[in-house]
Amino acid sequence: MKRTVPAFFAIFFLAALAAYPQSSFLKTGQTGLGISGAFTANPNVSGFSGRAGIALYGIFDLSVSEGRNAYDPVLFGDLKATSTVPEIRAYLAKQNSSKSPVTASISVGYASDKFSSPDFVPDGIVMRGNSMLFSGTISRDVLLSRKAYVQPYAGIGYTSTTVKATNSRGVTLVFTSDILISLNLGVPLVYGLSDRTMVVLQPSLSLDKNDVTFAISLGLIAALTKARI
Repeated sequence: MKRTVPAFFAIFFLAALAAYPQSSFLKTGQTGLGISGAFTANPNVSGFSGRAGIALYGIFDLSVSEGRNAYDPVLFGDLKATSTVPEIRAYLAKQNSSKSPVTASISVGYASDKFSSPDFVPDGIVMRGNSMLFSGTISRDVLLSRKAYVQPYAGIGYTSTTVKATNSRGVTLVFTSDILISLNLGVPLVYGLSDRTMVVLQPSLSLDKNDVTFAISLGLIAALTKARI
């Protein structure tokens, strides 16, 4: 491979960028389910992911994402990675359920990745990565019609990552990144299919010191309970 292992750290922002917060679109008191699929890409890596989550009372989100990513073959050869990312998000303020002018949330997640490449086979290399993800986000609903609105948001993300590579002789190399900070921006478009079901199309960008990453996701949210009156 033609790039150093620290270049792999960019992969973890893909998981964070594709995050899909159900409670952001539900009101306080509503419990619901959400599923989505996403495509993400930057100059080094691109991939697809699926996500499922549950919203608890419109205040907490619990979710898990599974993804498959492929790196630029010119720079990295035939390098791929699979990702699993559980996440929890809590809402500090909800515009649609209070007098707050914005919705504010914080989240923490854990990314576990396994890398694979034909280049690893001769030496029996096993490479895995682990990353902690933290973010804070502020958004605001902008009504378009009775059934549709957009929810532009801005947030800051922090990621700390460790990658470990072990060969067949038991020799292990460990690479730890500095904390990487990103600016996350997006404009989800929400359309209500019924009083309790909505579809969300979410284009978004993440900007950090290394790359600009684009993502687009499409998902369905179903509320299981009514909002508080």
